[in-house]
Amino acid sequence: MQRVGVRSDGGSDDRPGWLKVSVPFLLCGVVFVGAGLILPTEQWLLLFCMMVAYVVPPLGRETIIPAGILLGIPWWLIAFTLAFLDFAGGLFMAWNFPLVLRIPYVGPWIQRFMAAGRTYLDRRPWLERFYFLGLIIFVSIPFDGSGSIVGSIVGRMLGMTKTEVLSCITIGGVIGSFAIALGIDYITNLIPAEAGPWVSFAVFLVIGTALLVMYRSYSRMRETDA
Repeated sequence: MQRVGVRSDGGSDDRPGWLKVSVPFLLCGVVFVGAGLILPTEQWLLLFCMMVAYVVPPLGRETIIPAGILLGIPWWLIAFTLAFLDFAGGLFMAWNFPLVLRIPYVGPWIQRFMAAGRTYLDRRPWLERFYFLGLIIFVSIPFDGSGSIVGSIVGRMLGMTKTEVLSCITIGGVIGSFAIALGIDYITNLIPAEAGPWVSFAVFLVIGTALLVMYRSYSRMRETDA
């Protein structure tokens, strides 16, 4: 079932397959090389580790951004980097969704996820009226499974075009990353410089613990609803 008048494939795409696979990774490489012109070598390598950690579950922006700021990476750079990774992930999924469905274990999981989600939406058709804004909010909120990959799958279930899905993921990624980075940077500036790094670490630990408790509570509620 798709929304009336909306094509789920976004039209024909005659780009070569190798181009659609490689371009998102090349764009990430360009961003990483550009960051090397700004950061010292040590922080540059730390940024690379954080980029990898963000792509590989279970760490999300709510963990990566505070850690990056605490390690000296500018708040705007870590926020831009993670937002760009969301864009690159959305672009990869938009161009290579049929290819991803053929990946062992991953493809069958996506198909089961879409079938269950489609059933859920069919029982609640009013949710599809807010498809665009809803997907932006879904991507921007930092909880497990709210990144560009799952966001792309949700957009497919809603019958959105590639352009719509990529726009939602990009906007949601920018809002989520910069909101967290600005908040952490503000908290960091409230801590006196003479307090030392251990005080900053303790503050971030308290914030992280609070976020973990909130996430666990949300997970239990979601399991109960399921």
